[in-house]
Amino acid sequence: MSTQRGNVNRVRRQKYQNKTVFRNTLHDNSKRTKMINSLEIAEVCKRCQDVIAWKVKYKKYKLLSQPKTCIKCHQKTIKDAYHTVCLTCAKDLEICCKCGKKEEIVAHKSPTKAEQLQAIAQLEMEVKCLSERKRRAYYRYLDKLKGKKKKKKRKEDESAAANSSETEGVTDVADEKEGENDEELTSLSLEEYFRNAQQKLDELKKGMEGGFDMIDDFDDLSITSDEDFDDSDEN
Repeated sequence: MSTQRGNVNRVRRQKYQNKTVFRNTLHDNSKRTKMINSLEIAEVCKRCQDVIAWKVKYKKYKLLSQPKTCIKCHQKTIKDAYHTVCLTCAKDLEICCKCGKKEEIVAHKSPTKAEQLQAIAQLEMEVKCLSERKRRAYYRYLDKLKGKKKKKKRKEDESAAANSSETEGVTDVADEKEGENDEELTSLSLEEYFRNAQQKLDELKKGMEGGFDMIDDFDDLSITSDEDFDDSDEN
């Protein structure tokens, strides 16, 4: 940069060019550095996320030695460095935790193990209030979210593959498609999983408020063949 007063424009290039990319773990493999590199940058806007990511990348990130005071609730509840607003206030006011502005939040913080257990327990308590048919429908939906296949369908696929050797290519394609669907279901984040489960639970509750539906009860029996009807006629 020029030494002339008021001249802030530099024409020449940087004198010393870096030949290799900077790596913060090149000479430091300590637990502190690894922990900083694995930090989750969440509940901030895009610009603030880029700023914190730059500090992490170039080893400028400084951890907090003690909780920081929130500028909204004035409580020492901030545990992340460079944040000025705590998570509770940021969610209530829908603002960025770093700059405090009403910007679009890039990523949300994943729940802790205690919060996960609490959410699961709350869902189980609500499921107990459902009827048996609604409860089974809810658990079938959870199995579908987890990417589990029904045992009956697996047996049918195995018998079809054993009986017909000509359709091996077709069954392989079907299995690949089912595998892709399972990967899509299992790739759901934990937040999406709980949101979908809560949405399904609300739908089942609305169905219970509507009254007793006999048609749905008969549909849930899943009768597949006439063998189930052979009761008293043979006797």
